[in-house]
Amino acid sequence: MIAKNKKGKSFCGCVRYVMNEGAEVLAAEGVLADDAASITRDFAIQRSGRPEIKQPVGHIAVAFSPEDSSRLTSDFMLTLAHEYMREMGISNTQYIVVRHHNTDHEHFHIVYNRIDNDLKLISVNNDYRRNVAACKKLKDRHRLTYGTGKDKVNRPQLTGVDKVKYQIYDEIAANLPKCATYISLEQRLRQAGITVQYKYRRGAEESPENIQGVSFEKGSITFKGSDIDRKFSHANLSKVLKQNMDTTLKRIMEPEVTVPKTKAERATTQPEQVSPRVVTSPEPPKSSEQEAKKPSAQETSKQPVPPRLAKKNPTIPGIQLSDEQWETLRSGKHIFAVNVERTDGNGKFSTYLFLNDDKNRILSCAENPDNFVKFGKYEMRLRDKVQIEKGLITRATVK
Repeated sequence: MIAKNKKGKSFCGCVRYVMNEGAEVLAAEGVLADDAASITRDFAIQRSGRPEIKQPVGHIAVAFSPEDSSRLTSDFMLTLAHEYMREMGISNTQYIVVRHHNTDHEHFHIVYNRIDNDLKLISVNNDYRRNVAACKKLKDRHRLTYGTGKDKVNRPQLTGVDKVKYQIYDEIAANLPKCATYISLEQRLRQAGITVQYKYRRGAEESPENIQGVSFEKGSITFKGSDIDRKFSHANLSKVLKQNMDTTLKRIMEPEVTVPKTKAERATTQPEQVSPRVVTSPEPPKSSEQEAKKPSAQETSKQPVPPRLAKKNPTIPGIQLSDEQWETLRSGKHIFAVNVERTDGNGKFSTYLFLNDDKNRILSCAENPDNFVKFGKYEMRLRDKVQIEKGLITRATVK
């Protein structure tokens, strides 16, 4: 059993929807239930007593797991509807309970007037928490099946708004584990035709730290993140993105140490000679024409010995930084990492690396971090833009 609570402005559209062909009216209180027009008229008469209330319509859809279908007689559904309304504090008002038979999963709708018989407003404050508690109580009381979430929803049966909603849900769920910032999530969702919209604090600059809410749009349909799923609210998305960022940084910053299992192995194991795949030059690797001009054997013998690797220096996935490379980063400069192994095992890549202002995180970007880029109404170094987008504090150099 799962219930979805909504409030709206018009009884007409809501009543017409629930009173579709084949609908079964299980109960009607305070309204003449001959047809949709009669129900709408009676609702409207009572709501006219509080014209200042902009959303007088209460609409609840209650659906059940297929495992409970054999038990769901109309009388049992009506019992559940009345118990649910009591748990939610919906009383002393007009309502209808309507069962639908047009889908594979059993469900019913409750439409009620938020303007009660005494012209008092029925509150919907904290309705999400109260709804969760009410559903749990009824499922335990009547031994109904606990659902397994949105993954069990029959996608091919969905149409219209519900179809779009679950398309967005599936894309966010698939891409979120791969993202550490809203920007990377935006880029991935854009490939599926989904755009991300932000709500910022009133009067504040449009920057990541001022985001209050997030919405997702596909086609002409837009959902708040929390309407798609509570775990996709701005607060919950931010937590996951931060966890992903911390995991990535930890993987980069902490060196990997292999300890032999036995004393004999420790005695015989020789340190492996590792050729660093990181160059300290801030410029990208040479072109193929330049590489074609290889030095002679005599010139090669004069090449300096690769810098000594320091045991306590951080590592880039699979590569430990040398003293020289680490000091370059600590001095505020950047290095260009070549052939870095992807953590998911899907090939290698090259990137610029630099430290944040506090010198406790290694950050990366595809271009020279000291180049100036446009960011909002400012023009600043790319390294400052990267830090701001990750929610870090930085003294930005601005033109």
